Amino acid sequence: MAILRSSVPVLITFSVLSFFLTYPPPLLSATAADGTELATEVCRNTTSFAFCHDAIYSDPRAPDADRYVLSYIAFGKAYSNATDTRDYITSKIKSGGGKPETLRGLKQCLGYYEEAVRILGEMLGNLDSETFSGLDKLSVEAEGYPRACEKRFGGRSPITTRNDNLIKLANICYVVALLYEYH
Repeated sequence: MAILRSSVPVLITFSVLSFFLTYPPPLLSATAADGTELATEVCRNTTSFAFCHDAIYSDPRAPDADRYVLSYIAFGKAYSNATDTRDYITSKIKSGGGKPETLRGLKQCLGYYEEAVRILGEMLGNLDSETFSGLDKLSVEAEGYPRACEKRFGGRSPITTRNDNLIKLANICYVVALLYEYH
């Protein structure tokens, strides 16, 4: 009887361990079980796999990143891009060169990029406070600002490449945001 009682915890532990090895949790089964990194899985769900892969894997943390680290990588890259573009627009406006309609367009784009920087900063702040609800909506909102900037010019703008890059980075942020379950 004493032998039977002492073997019950071992049997339960073995059963639980066997279950999880046989049926890994969904997050692991989609990535770790088949050896695919989470960052690669995210990139497969974006609008541009190559762009995403290049952007995300330029950070050395990407291969081993969980969703939290991957969020910091993606949101940080988008924030940095938006900040750099905002500063670039500011310098173009201050230089005063160019056609008046181009300068007017850039001034409007500056406002859009100020908002994009604000939204992306809010997203990073939400990560810091572990407030994941709404990250997907904020990503979509951030993506809308470079689109609005581009639309302002009615064709190619002087910053089309920068706008396209932020649109793609915001799309990456959106896909990463979907890794968080919330209601």
